[in-house]
Amino acid sequence: MPILKSWSPLLLLHLLLDIPLCSAVPPLDPNSTVPSCSCYQATEHNSALFWNHQFFDFRTLANETFASNLTAPDPINDDQDEGIEPITSPFFGRGLFGDYFAPASWNKSASQASPTFMVNSQQNVYLTRDSPDSPVHLTLRTNRLSTFQSASDLETLETTYLHASIRIRARVAGSPGACAGMFTYYSDDQESDIEILTRDDHSTMRATNQPGVDPQGTVIPEASTQVTISAPDSGANGSWTDWNEYQLNWLPGQSEWLVNGVSKLNKTYGVPTEPSNFQIKMWSDGSAWTGNMSVGGLATLDIEWIDMIYNTSHDATEQTCKTVCTVDNIENNPIPQVASANMHATRIGMIWAIMLGAFWIAINVL
Repeated sequence: MPILKSWSPLLLLHLLLDIPLCSAVPPLDPNSTVPSCSCYQATEHNSALFWNHQFFDFRTLANETFASNLTAPDPINDDQDEGIEPITSPFFGRGLFGDYFAPASWNKSASQASPTFMVNSQQNVYLTRDSPDSPVHLTLRTNRLSTFQSASDLETLETTYLHASIRIRARVAGSPGACAGMFTYYSDDQESDIEILTRDDHSTMRATNQPGVDPQGTVIPEASTQVTISAPDSGANGSWTDWNEYQLNWLPGQSEWLVNGVSKLNKTYGVPTEPSNFQIKMWSDGSAWTGNMSVGGLATLDIEWIDMIYNTSHDATEQTCKTVCTVDNIENNPIPQVASANMHATRIGMIWAIMLGAFWIAINVL
C-alpha cells in the first residue's frame, strides 16, 4: 500500500499554499509548560494541520490524592449484571478527566449474531500500576461470567470532532474472545477503528472504516484490513502485549493508520464525513468478530497516554496560524514543539491539498 513520503505532493502543496493545522489545550500535568501554539501538525511528513490539542498523560498522576490507592477493583461477578457500579475514582468525575471523557454503563441484548448478553460497567474503567515504582496507567477491562459479558466503554463528551490525529500508547493482554477498540464514531456507517482482537496473532492489528458489510450482509473487503505491528525502533514484528503507539489520522477523504510511527495503511474507503466523538472500548459479545470468551476469561486494555490534535465542526473555516507546533515525539517529549511561525492556514486549503494529493496517488501509485 502507498505510503506518503516527505517529498509527496501533499507536502509540496503544503509548502506552496502555506497550509498548516494546530491548537493548544493544557495537558493533565499542571506543571508542564505548553508553548503558544496556534495550530498543530500531526507529523513532519504530513501537511495536515489542526486547531485543537489535548494530551492526557496518566503517567503523571502518581502523586495525586485520588491516586493513593491504585489497586485494581475486583472483577465484576455474576450478581452484577445491571451495570450500576459507580466510578472507581474521583479522577473520572467532573473537574478532571471527567470533563473530557466519561465511562458508560449500558447493555446490549443477546441476538443470533451476538449471542452473549453484554453489560458495560464503570467498575471496569480504573487507574492502576504494575508495581509501586511503575508509572500509572488507565485500564479498561472485560470479563466473562456465566450469563453475560462484563465490558467497558469510555467516550468523549465532545461529539463534534471533524478530522483528527489521535495517538494512544497502549497494550492489550488476556483471554481470547475480546476486542480492544479505539475509534471515532458518529454511526455504524460513520466509524473509523483501531482494533485489536485477542483471538488474533499477537502481531496483528485491524484497521477498519465502516460499514464492514453491505445491506445484504456481505462483507465489504475494503472495510477492514489486517496490519502487522512493528516493534519500536526495529524492523521486527511487535506484539500488542507490549507497549505500542497506535495512531489514526482522519483526514478529508483519507484515513491513515500508524504503529510506533510507521505508516501501515492508507484507506479512502468509508472515510467518515460527519462530526463524531472518540470512544475506547474493551468488549465482547460472542460474535464472529470478537469470538466467544470462555467463562472465567478476562482481558485488559492498558493506556499510558492519549494525544489528540483535531478540528471540530465549530471551528472557523479560515484562521491565521501564527505558530505551528508538532507532537511528533510525544512519547519522549510530551510538550508540543514549535515547528514554524507566521503561517496563514485555511481548512478549505487543507482539504484541497489532501484531495489533490490523493488524486496524485490514485494516478501514480494505485
